[in-house]
Amino acid sequence: MMRRSLRKPGGSGYPSVAGSLFVRPCSWPELVLCTCVPRDAADLRLPLEHRLGGFAMNVILHSGLASSVETPLLAVPVLGDDSRGAIFDAVDERTGGRLSRIADEEQFKGKGGKTLLVHCDTPGLSRVLLYGVGKEADLKATSVRAMAAAAVSQANKRHLSAVALCIPDGVDKEAATVFATQGAALGGYRFEDFLTQNVEELACNNLCIVGGASDAEGLVERTLAAAAGVNLARDLVNGPPVQVTPTYMAETAKKIADESGLECTIFDKAALERAGMNLLLAVSAGSDEEPRLIHLTYRPEGADENTPQIALVGKGLTFDAGGYNLKPSGSIEDMKMDMAGGAAVLGAMKAVKAFAPNVIVHGVVPSSENLVSGGAYKVGDIFHSLNGKSVQIMNTDAEGRLILADALCYTERMGVERIVDLATLTGACMVALGPHTAGLFSDHDDFAKSIERAADKAGENVWRMPLQKKLRPMLDSPIADMKNVGQRWGGAITAGLFLQEFVGDTTWAHLDIAGPAYSDKADEHVPKGGTGFAVLTLLELISGEL
Repeated sequence: MMRRSLRKPGGSGYPSVAGSLFVRPCSWPELVLCTCVPRDAADLRLPLEHRLGGFAMNVILHSGLASSVETPLLAVPVLGDDSRGAIFDAVDERTGGRLSRIADEEQFKGKGGKTLLVHCDTPGLSRVLLYGVGKEADLKATSVRAMAAAAVSQANKRHLSAVALCIPDGVDKEAATVFATQGAALGGYRFEDFLTQNVEELACNNLCIVGGASDAEGLVERTLAAAAGVNLARDLVNGPPVQVTPTYMAETAKKIADESGLECTIFDKAALERAGMNLLLAVSAGSDEEPRLIHLTYRPEGADENTPQIALVGKGLTFDAGGYNLKPSGSIEDMKMDMAGGAAVLGAMKAVKAFAPNVIVHGVVPSSENLVSGGAYKVGDIFHSLNGKSVQIMNTDAEGRLILADALCYTERMGVERIVDLATLTGACMVALGPHTAGLFSDHDDFAKSIERAADKAGENVWRMPLQKKLRPMLDSPIADMKNVGQRWGGAITAGLFLQEFVGDTTWAHLDIAGPAYSDKADEHVPKGGTGFAVLTLLELISGEL
């Protein structure tokens, strides 16, 4: 991925040799190899059983009144209007007016996202977390997700095993139930597998939703499955690159297939050579880690040759040093996250069976490293892609589009009706849209609108960007069919135009997730590090918007 110094320098937070094989630098008479393994791990890998499972969140749907709930912590929405809302008033009455007195003393006005924890001596109610949801006219169901995440965070800090949350009046109950479940399951996420000190187990694993949708058990189960997919994607992005290699990505895919009854095909290096995926092979040439192409397939019951098909294609660049266009300090530290698109595809495929869409879903992930060595590909090299087009390499740090190109050719040949690819592709998209929004590129309006609706339902931000054909000549080469980069201006657009060369006439969209795939700080239900962005959008897309 081509990126300028958009992130602050800093280490990954892992011990420099954790989980790696190293040689002691000393003058001993014999070479001594030492292995330092992660906590509770038997080899260099995190145990897949743990990483695929995540932690369990139990959800109870409570149809009674907020004033009747017994819980160690109750989250109550507070409006930012003259009236704090009927739910606040009911719980305040139960506490003998304590909530209103404390809120007045602390000048708590119900501003969106603000919290105030009130300790109570009310029987059956030890603590109340007041959560500001803003003006009633501006209230959205998505605010419930942040509210649930805040409640679980407070519970974990105080070693409480359960929380209850009141759904605000005036929001869609079904959507709010989904977001409450998401907030609890995603807001409690931690990646602490390499910490050896001060590690505390997550205490809160029980959520009671008060005033949510009725008969929503199936909805909750699907939401928890989706959250497990998001957390898997986060784990893959957060794992150190010594562990999360192309081989590890493939092993994770096999585990998902075994658990979910999916079809799984893995192309190793020899298979890629036979297939002619020369762009993927070129990018991986500088690394001792062999590349992989991962292909998972979900087929609904009764599927036949007439069943619609969609492909999710995710960039799986497990570490991007930039190749000979080497990344500088300030840009290279977080480049383990350059496989976030592939991680999102694996996360979605982990959850797809729970959603049981009536379409055949293919998850395709080209996976590689992009390093420097005597065998690495060079600026000026020319390679033929899987569809025969020759590509002149003008920047080895524009590698993501190369491995995606072969994967898109492979996917297009399967005859699917729709393809959506996602990748941490360009820093230019971050410059345009900031760190929280993905760029959506497509010439197919109906498909683009379906993705926009899916993202809106998922509570994830995407923004349609132009795919201007006028910039296509920037990719022209005098000695090959095309170059892998254009000029400086419009870099996110020319990256999309490059990818479009490899999808034929298939309905296609590209999501550049360079910004929202990784967060420099924790915010609401999103942790610092890998976010799992796009898993929820993909699941909404395949289950309801096609």
